[in-house]
Amino acid sequence: MRQIVALLAATAVAFICNSDESYAFTTPSIAHGHVHQPPSPSSSTSTWMSSASDEAPPNIVTQDAFVTAIDVIKKDMGMEIIPEDQRPMYAIGKLVAQLPLELVSGIRFADCETLTLISQLKQSVVDATGMQSLDTIVAIRAGGDGSGGYGYEGITNGGSISVTAEAYTAAVNYAMQNNLEEIELELNRLVPMMPSSE
Repeated sequence: MRQIVALLAATAVAFICNSDESYAFTTPSIAHGHVHQPPSPSSSTSTWMSSASDEAPPNIVTQDAFVTAIDVIKKDMGMEIIPEDQRPMYAIGKLVAQLPLELVSGIRFADCETLTLISQLKQSVVDATGMQSLDTIVAIRAGGDGSGGYGYEGITNGGSISVTAEAYTAAVNYAMQNNLEEIELELNRLVPMMPSSE
């Protein structure tokens, strides 16, 4: 069963399933998450790298998982899937975006078997962050200290929709409890590469 999650408030997340059932849960406030050594925070930045195999660099999803997830969401929406023999080459891009707390309810996720993808965004979120539908969130952070440490960090790379929703909610809770204005999202984007006209 495909699940779509709409983040409606800072601490409540509603799950909407294809069978028209609705589930809600509230995650407990989390003061500190796992601390890793990610790059230092900044306004939206991006790094693009090609990944043609399943051996992706740290915190970059595999191309196969990404293509499969996009095929799943396209199939669910009744869209045509590109046949294997007609697929372009792809690059996997990385984007780090700062999401203001007033915009946290503007994102909807979809469980796409191999990855959790962003299925819908409010235009205000797109304008503020550069995020796009079909991006996947690989890490969610809050409370950056400027030297690579965070008060909260959740790694969601390849995680289920519930893992992503829990990390998202925990980061928002941490930001609210510490009077922060934003959370940080690290995303991956699948980008078709066009052949050179030369």
